[in-house]
Amino acid sequence: MKKISLVLTSLLLLSCKDKDKTNTAGIEAAATAKAASQPVASTDSTTVVSDKIDLDLTKMSATMIYSTMFDMLVMPEDYIEKNIKVKGWFETYTDPYSGELYYAVVVPDATACCQQGLEFVWPGDHKYPDDFPEPGQDITVTGLYKLIENDGISYNYLEASKIEF
Repeated sequence: MKKISLVLTSLLLLSCKDKDKTNTAGIEAAATAKAASQPVASTDSTTVVSDKIDLDLTKMSATMIYSTMFDMLVMPEDYIEKNIKVKGWFETYTDPYSGELYYAVVVPDATACCQQGLEFVWPGDHKYPDDFPEPGQDITVTGLYKLIENDGISYNYLEASKIEF
C-alpha cells in the first residue's frame, strides 16, 4: 500500500512541476491562421474574392470534416465569407410545399453511419439535371460560405464558384 501511495504522490508532484511553463505554440498557430484567413478588402471596402482557399475540407480526415461541418452549423459566424472547399457526394432535395429544388454536397463521418450535408447554390445559367452530376456521384464544391435570414430563421449555404465532378 505504501508503494502505491508513493507512486501516486510522485506522479502528482511530477505532473504539477511545470505548471507555470504553459506551451502556447498551438494557441499562437491558431491565432496566426485565423489572422491570415481574414478577407482581404480593397480601398472601396468591398471584399476581394480570390482563388485562396480559407478552409480546405478535402485535406482533412473524415472525423475532422464531419466535426468542422457540424461546427459550421453551430457557429456559422466564424465561417461567413470564407472560401471553403468540400468533397462528398451530390444530392438534391425538393421542398414538398414550394417545389423548389435544393442541391447539397454530403459528407459521411469516419464510420459512414452519419452524414452531414451542406447546401450550395451555383450562380449562372446551370440547369438541373443537364449541368449537374447524378445524385450519389462524387463532387467537389468550392465557394463562399453565406448566411441569410428568412422569417427569423438563419440558413447557411455555399455560393459555389467552382464545381468538379
